Amino acid sequence: MKSLTRFALVLAMVGALFATVIATAGAQQVDLGYLAAVNGASTGPVTVAAGTEKIADGLEYGTDGVGKTLPAGTYDVAFTGGTIDSAVSIEAAVGSAQTVVSGFGVDPDTALAYPIDVVAIDDGMAKVTFWNATGATVLVAFGTEAPVEVQPGEGLPTAIVPANTPMTIDVDGIAREIATPPDSYTDVFAVSDTQEAMIAASVVKSMTELIAQIAPGPPGDVAVPDVVGLRQADADSAIKDAGLAPEITEAPDDVVPSGDVVSQDPDEGTMVAAGTKVNIVVSTGPDAPTTVLVPDVTGEPKADAQAILEGEGFVVTASEQPSVDVEAGLVVSTNPAAGTEVVQGTSVEMTVSSGPSDVVVPDLSGMTVDEATTAVGTAGLTITFLEDSDNPDPEGVVIGQDPVPGTTVEGGSEVVAQLSPDLGVPWVIVILDQNRLMTVTGIGLLPGSTVQLSVVGTDLTESVAVQDDGAWSVKFDLSDVDNDTEFLLVEGTASDTSAYEATFEIPAAGSSTDEPTDEVVEADSGFPLWAWILLGLAIIAIVLLVVRMVTGSSGDSPDSTDAESSDNS
Repeated sequence: MKSLTRFALVLAMVGALFATVIATAGAQQVDLGYLAAVNGASTGPVTVAAGTEKIADGLEYGTDGVGKTLPAGTYDVAFTGGTIDSAVSIEAAVGSAQTVVSGFGVDPDTALAYPIDVVAIDDGMAKVTFWNATGATVLVAFGTEAPVEVQPGEGLPTAIVPANTPMTIDVDGIAREIATPPDSYTDVFAVSDTQEAMIAASVVKSMTELIAQIAPGPPGDVAVPDVVGLRQADADSAIKDAGLAPEITEAPDDVVPSGDVVSQDPDEGTMVAAGTKVNIVVSTGPDAPTTVLVPDVTGEPKADAQAILEGEGFVVTASEQPSVDVEAGLVVSTNPAAGTEVVQGTSVEMTVSSGPSDVVVPDLSGMTVDEATTAVGTAGLTITFLEDSDNPDPEGVVIGQDPVPGTTVEGGSEVVAQLSPDLGVPWVIVILDQNRLMTVTGIGLLPGSTVQLSVVGTDLTESVAVQDDGAWSVKFDLSDVDNDTEFLLVEGTASDTSAYEATFEIPAAGSSTDEPTDEVVEADSGFPLWAWILLGLAIIAIVLLVVRMVTGSSGDSPDSTDAESSDNS
């Protein structure tokens, strides 16, 4: 009996010890704290580490803080790189949280730690704390409330405000509005270096999740991790590491890249039993865009064409350009062109005709048919060729045109060009433009010979060599010539070596002529015609006088002899 009692006692002791071990093992958990870091001193990026635990790498000046959970203990938090080497020793107690800020611009080698209140808050609320680490007075306002002045080195106690209440901070004219989403905690700092002030914030997105991480609830409860925005594989791993089961569905999304998580259910930070399913929606990217054909609206009035295109879902712009072929106000073309397959909503630019524009008639003198056609087409005009009816020569060159060169006409107007006649027949055309610049062009004279031209009544004269094809051209500036009657005398050698001489009446400005005048004109030699007539009459009189004298002398000799004989008798 005693043996049985002893055995039972030993068994009870072993059981109690086993139960204690099991309970202790079951109660074991990692003791965690939370630490956030803000770079408030270095204008260059810094690395932040708590002992061997890296908190941030390349943390920029004045940017929002970076947070991390870490095992409870004592740490030297160091900010290195950039323009500082700052450190502070902190105690990360179990279930505690704090923000460490470097230097504040007051002492770059000093870092300070500020506690974060980790007490849970009601749904629809948010927590905010403010610290002024500048040398200036800072204005802080919540929502529409009047701003509160915070002096250098002072702060505001933690405020619990309705979610989405904007917090506005203004320091030295630099302002920032801080968002306050539900269940968040924001530790705001005004910091400055020697050059400028900045406003930075350490943001805890979910107090519920933070408390769940650093002060877990009863055994078996698990906080749902935040996987929105992660790649599918990373989200899957995060959910499984939390002891939960991922459930994946796919859906198109116009914003979230293909393969990234769009949403999750339950939300991040929710405490659920281990093994609970977490439904995540993964983006497959945007749906294939709808494509349409650009309708043909060429020749349509601008307003009608725009209505047609906008009715198909296009964004329409319009520009104008001159057109000879398309009436003003009608569509010339579209870009993209009609019939092009494009995504619905694409921009389409219409080119609308503004009608023909005024152009200057080019000088076609001496051009072949092909050359003149090209020149006129480039200028936006049309051309008709006239040939000499007696000696048609389709291979001739332009020797005259109407309108004359330099005339301003409406685009699309016709230019009539006179082609040269047969090369064996001399042909001359005289053109006078609006500025009284006279162009004289000829063909059919003896190649290599010289043509002499004179503007009768002036001292304007010119000589020119005839080219191998019998053509030649001369220009006279008549802008200073104001005599009423002007003629052009042309002298040369025809192809058959006969002398060529013709007089042309100079046309009015803006016209031309190819017909010699019947009027007889004399080149101005400096001696008038009437003087030549008087000189001729004088010469005739002198000749008659001389003849008379000679004849008279011969007749008087017999009479003299007879007289002398009578006297002697």
